[in-house]
Amino acid sequence: MSLSMSFFIIPFMMLPALAGVPLGLLSKLHVPTSIQMYIAVTGPAFAGVSLLAVFENRYTLLGEKNGWRKIRFIYIVLNYLSALAVFVYPMSQIPDQEAARKDLIQSSPCFLQLLGSYTTSIFVITRSPMTTAIPMLIEMTLIISQVSLITVLIYQTLSHLKFRMSLNTYQMQQKFMKALSLQFILFITALGAPVGVFTFSMLFDGYDQGINNLCIIGLSLNGMISTVSMIFLHQPYREFLIGVITRNNKVGKCPDRSIAPF
Repeated sequence: MSLSMSFFIIPFMMLPALAGVPLGLLSKLHVPTSIQMYIAVTGPAFAGVSLLAVFENRYTLLGEKNGWRKIRFIYIVLNYLSALAVFVYPMSQIPDQEAARKDLIQSSPCFLQLLGSYTTSIFVITRSPMTTAIPMLIEMTLIISQVSLITVLIYQTLSHLKFRMSLNTYQMQQKFMKALSLQFILFITALGAPVGVFTFSMLFDGYDQGINNLCIIGLSLNGMISTVSMIFLHQPYREFLIGVITRNNKVGKCPDRSIAPF
């Protein structure tokens, strides 16, 4: 998602009007603007589902519920499909671009002065931002609620397993979950805040190009923030990076069961 926002697409968004100008590499390669905009709006949803999959994986590794293991693949696939499908309807409502651009410039003449020759490249996704704001809000709520529920289930499972594992193992699991929870908070701040601003901008019809640009920058930095937080919060990643930098060949290996098989 970060690469799409900062390199491949670089969308110049004009919210609350759900319109924008792609300035990235894909435009130079003449990829249809509709496809670029679809990637731009689904990227945050896919990033959220990816984080959900990390929490679900940890829950599966801790739990002993064979029934859940049988359906977890379907559960993850359904979440990815929901991220893929949530914006299908808004994208199916793409209006005639010439008429939509004309209406947009008439209602907001500042775009003509702001964009200059790029005005002809404006792509209007829909005339009714609500058709995108509502699905965006629903998808964001679904992901946050699922991650919160799985986090509660993980802590419940840990409390049940407390007397069946060594004190050292229990403390390691607790430490890992605290780091993962903090990483989730950082993720919500870096991803959820811009998406939330976009959503409420469309819902309440508020326009501030500076805030729009800052939100795109925030989404572009999400990958870097996630990577840096992972290195600082999780000791194995930190030790591996230090080992690579110092060329230390005695870097520990990850446990075989760090990922639950489907």
